[in-house]
Amino acid sequence: MSLFDYDFVNGKCSKYETNHLHMYVEDNIELENLDNMTLSAYATFVHEYIHYIQHITCIYDIRMSDMYNRMFAKYRDYIRSNHTIKIPLKLWITDDAIHTFVDRFNNIEGDKETAFNISDIEIDEQEVAIAQKGKTAVWIGCYDFDNDKAEEHGFRFGHRCIIEGMAHCIQSIINKEVVHTVVPYHAVELIIGKEIPQIVEDKKLIASICLCALLWDNPSTGFFEVLNLLKQHSDWNGKDLYKSIIRDFSVSYKGQTMPFYRLLTDFSNDLKGSLEALMGTDLEYYSMVIDNCILDSSNCHHRLIDVLYDCDISNRKIFKEKLLNHYGYPFIDGKNQCALPLKIKGGKLLPYKESAILYGIELIMARLWLKGDKKECKRYPICASTMFVESAKCDATEECLYAPWKKKEKCVFTETLRYFGILDKDYQDKE
Repeated sequence: MSLFDYDFVNGKCSKYETNHLHMYVEDNIELENLDNMTLSAYATFVHEYIHYIQHITCIYDIRMSDMYNRMFAKYRDYIRSNHTIKIPLKLWITDDAIHTFVDRFNNIEGDKETAFNISDIEIDEQEVAIAQKGKTAVWIGCYDFDNDKAEEHGFRFGHRCIIEGMAHCIQSIINKEVVHTVVPYHAVELIIGKEIPQIVEDKKLIASICLCALLWDNPSTGFFEVLNLLKQHSDWNGKDLYKSIIRDFSVSYKGQTMPFYRLLTDFSNDLKGSLEALMGTDLEYYSMVIDNCILDSSNCHHRLIDVLYDCDISNRKIFKEKLLNHYGYPFIDGKNQCALPLKIKGGKLLPYKESAILYGIELIMARLWLKGDKKECKRYPICASTMFVESAKCDATEECLYAPWKKKEKCVFTETLRYFGILDKDYQDKE
């Protein structure tokens, strides 16, 4: 799943690839010295980084990532067992487990946008109950006063609205000029404005509400449960809210009743296991990262919420010390450079093997699914960017544009195919 974030002021599009620990920032990045980044670039970077934190600390996102890993492993095993691979490869058509997972994800994800010019909304408790029973996003009614329109089913409030609403709130704490007034970014504020209007300007609390909702197996209905709890405890801040929910709320899983913090620990360990099974190697870097997250949850607190309330997230030194050094970071593509976790080996700085494998899987799956009929390798625009730069090496070749598995030169795509033992297959695009 890709989360695209469009900056309407500057016309830039950044995104985070949830399933591959990879984020793009359509600005120059400077991880070693965040002060060198413009305010807009830093705020955008933080927005995408929040998605990464959601990915590794929230029950719903961890569970979805674990399921994606298992799905990708099925693709790998299918290719290993077959010589001719017809593209696009849509295993969910014939594999019931994959179909069930994709269907569930799509039902909960909610809308990316709405055709409505939203002047006001209406929340029907019956729609919330229907969504809870059916494990789907919640339909929100919309009014468009300018065009004299009303629609009972205006947009589906789901997981996407919650993660984007949370990231947007934190981004706007840093850059007050950021503009995201549409669904999915603005949906949580619209709903909170109806349900608890007195906190609609409290961006720290709104971000905390969103993060808490991501502990539920259906975040959209979990969001309303969190709001109902907050109505009963109007004196709570985000730290109080998160601690109460993760410690005191119980859930049944595999015949056992346990608090959220125990379930979060179990799912985090499952995520480590599925990553290792997918890649065929022990985790190093992300094992340390996930262990940090497990330690936080076992103590019933969340590092990000602590930073929001105890520190100034706009302070780049604090952000690096408290968050970047704690949660680590994914593979990051900026306009000026690529950044990925590095380790010292033999006196040299080298990337972790898992980062390269995960990125290779991302490139392979993008080509196998052939979304939008795009045949070029997903990394081609980056590899080709030095094509006309004097004295710069260009890694792009003609094969990258239509059949990257035919490329003779070593690259992430071909080396990942070789690593998994699936390079010498007959990959065929369906006519």
